[in-house]
Amino acid sequence: MLTMWTITSLCFLFFGQFVQSQAAGQFSQDPECGKTRGCYSDCASGCTYEVTWKDMGSSVAFTMKFDLGSDTSRWTAIGLSQDVKMGNDEVVECHKELSGAVKMYRSQNTGKRPPTPLAGTDLQPTQGSVDGSVLLCGFNLLKSASLNLDVDSYLFFANGALSGPDKRKHSTTPKISPSVVDFQSVQVIGGSAVQILIKVHGLLMIAAWVFFASVGVVLARYYKPVWADRKLLGEKVWFQIHRFLMVMTLLCVVAAFVVIFVQVEGWSDFGDADDFKKAHPYMGVIVTALTIMNPLMALFRPHPDDKNRIIFNWAHWFVGTTARILAVITIFIGVTLSGADAPEYVVYILAAYTAYQLFIELVLEFHECFVVRANSNRESVYEMKKVSEPDQSSSAVVPRGEPFKKVAIGLHTLMILGFTLAIMISVGIN
Repeated sequence: MLTMWTITSLCFLFFGQFVQSQAAGQFSQDPECGKTRGCYSDCASGCTYEVTWKDMGSSVAFTMKFDLGSDTSRWTAIGLSQDVKMGNDEVVECHKELSGAVKMYRSQNTGKRPPTPLAGTDLQPTQGSVDGSVLLCGFNLLKSASLNLDVDSYLFFANGALSGPDKRKHSTTPKISPSVVDFQSVQVIGGSAVQILIKVHGLLMIAAWVFFASVGVVLARYYKPVWADRKLLGEKVWFQIHRFLMVMTLLCVVAAFVVIFVQVEGWSDFGDADDFKKAHPYMGVIVTALTIMNPLMALFRPHPDDKNRIIFNWAHWFVGTTARILAVITIFIGVTLSGADAPEYVVYILAAYTAYQLFIELVLEFHECFVVRANSNRESVYEMKKVSEPDQSSSAVVPRGEPFKKVAIGLHTLMILGFTLAIMISVGIN
């Protein structure tokens, strides 16, 4: 119960941060897109960024538009790459400085290190202004031996904050065109290249904590007396199912942990993103460590009659509860990261899941207190029989509350499966 109350309370704080982070202005798409210019933007849902291009023969004319919001000093940039990872790529940056001046620079991206400035005349600025909150930059890139614009390339779009004259890391994962761009065409492109391993990471964590852990924890908390005389592979039914679900949780978490480190090739750095988003990688590492720690503790648990068993029980509960709380919050943060490319409404599905999990645990807690335990006490006081009377019905007696519990765990599993599929589909195919 403490677990779900804590998660619910922290979710309210998260929603405040989430709503604030979604506030952004919009502008209209260039009417020449698809006619005389090629365009890459998010204008299908209201423009917050737009890159256009037009082949001029010996050069390609580009424009960049970006809604600055309330920020007074920011940069935007495009990158031209032969793959969907940064490294040795052509970059053109546009800076809106505190003085109000708009300046453009050409550079070479070298992986995760700051771009190396490039000199020369291949970049020819044509316009730079701020209209309201919209930053506009126009420039020509000359075709040359070092910059072959006749070759199709992936188009990156990134933005971030300026600290005086210095550029800070981009605040969100750069947008990447879903396919290579032909800069001699007038194609209109939207969306972003799918980062498969990021998707896999998220789907594994959702499976682990929304499905496997949600069912496994409820079984351990409320179903120990159910099927008390039945065993599965030599162990009690509830324990075998609980152990299977929690092992699946462990395997999914470890796999997700490995996958994301392979994808980012090290540590994730979210630059000047919202503070709550920066916590995601740290919380993920803590969750993974706790998830590994709990089954290791279980391997060395004392015998049930051992005087130290209570210490193990409390430690097992505390580590598992902490991991569960942090995991759900980390998933909430994760689906808002730009790299996840998840729709905004998935946060509300997660909130509905959290509310439902709190509800079912409340129902089972009240049932345990006011039906199972109350009737158990009443039976122990008033159910009397002669010692000589054979108990003909003992094998047919069903403990009070057990039918309800069996129905409840079935419905709970179906509900959790529904939430899991809804979240995974929303994240996976967006």
